[in-house]
Amino acid sequence: MFTLTTSGKKIMRTAIAVLAVLVGIGIVVTAVVSSYKVVAAEKKLPIYSVSRGDNKIALTFDCAWGNSNTDLLLQLLKDADAKATFFVTGEFCDKYPEDVKKMYDAGHEIGNHSDAHPHVEGININDLIEDTRECSRKIKMITGEEPALYRAPYGEYDDNVVNTIEGMGMKMIQWSVDSIDWQEPDADTIIKRICDGTVSGSVLLFHNDLENTAQALPEVLSALKQKGYSFARVSDMVYFDSYHIDNSGMQIFDASALLPTAAYSDDRLLNEAMETLRENMSLQELYDLTGGVTQEMADRVGALLDEEHRQAIENASFEELREAVTNLISTVEAEQGGEPAATTPSENSGEPVETGGNTSDPSETDASGTGEGTTAPSFTTIDDYVKGQGAAAQTTPAATTPAMTETTPAQTTAAPATTPAETTTAAETTSPFREGRK
Repeated sequence: MFTLTTSGKKIMRTAIAVLAVLVGIGIVVTAVVSSYKVVAAEKKLPIYSVSRGDNKIALTFDCAWGNSNTDLLLQLLKDADAKATFFVTGEFCDKYPEDVKKMYDAGHEIGNHSDAHPHVEGININDLIEDTRECSRKIKMITGEEPALYRAPYGEYDDNVVNTIEGMGMKMIQWSVDSIDWQEPDADTIIKRICDGTVSGSVLLFHNDLENTAQALPEVLSALKQKGYSFARVSDMVYFDSYHIDNSGMQIFDASALLPTAAYSDDRLLNEAMETLRENMSLQELYDLTGGVTQEMADRVGALLDEEHRQAIENASFEELREAVTNLISTVEAEQGGEPAATTPSENSGEPVETGGNTSDPSETDASGTGEGTTAPSFTTIDDYVKGQGAAAQTTPAATTPAMTETTPAQTTAAPATTPAETTTAAETTSPFREGRK
């Protein structure tokens, strides 16, 4: 069996102390867990932001109504050498296929924003699938490329929506910084909100057809570049494998997934228990285990290990536990390059010493029914447009495969400027902007 080696004296000292703690936890936690109530499963979240250490941020524009600023926005982005992601509806594709093609040909990403912009919370799953597929079909007919991203209309979602979209092979994207351009503030307000709220990995929300957005964008792009940020398409910033999403909606890359699984013990369950501790506890927390069994520690470990794996710890012999814990600590030390903190086991014995204690996305309602500054389309549907374009419209531009994590991001950057609403169900949360623009 593979056995890791390290500083013998330090490891043995720590390991022996941890053994006593783990055995104690196996007993204490059993009683603690037996009193736990069954709680609802954690709410499924889309991606609001990404934990990155390279200052990449994503500009996103929702396109559901007019097209008055398409050319201007594309020129402003070109002048700033910035790429963006445009989330378009199928109806927008029907009305303005040339605009969608311009966006794509300029190197920007086209995402799915639904076909008819329905409220999707509580929607029949088959209806959601049909609506999403129809939008993707129209996007592909224009660009030749299947969209990889989805943004829900109004920013609404529930577990079924997230599970369905992910099951269709798409990443569901929200935002962490809202320009609130849909509330029609002045340009200075938009600039301040964006510049104050943006951190590495932020997803910024704008709309494509608002005058104040076009007015604010040059200063926004300039100010963010001066702060050292670079603009990426969402697919070039998110992770497609080896990640988890925390309770703020931040997508975090799991670097441990790229490391080979260490063999801590010949016993499968004991080995899995050690691996769980490795993946979820810091080196300092492992050292802190030597301070004695406290209620807090019992709760912490009890939340990580199920009954089967706690039983494996209790049933293991002293020699098996010593070897497993020795390998665990040496593995984490090798990964993190850590040293014991001030609170460590006593030098004189193997005994532990005592230590001191959005956001929902509002509706885009155009009272006039035509959209401000729009021009009448010269065709009826996206199918008419594609037929009229012939083979040229079917040509697939060079594929832009998203970067798959060039560098391992910092474990945590900063919290998103906004966090997901605790609930988005209309019956539970009434937003004064629910019939605004988005």
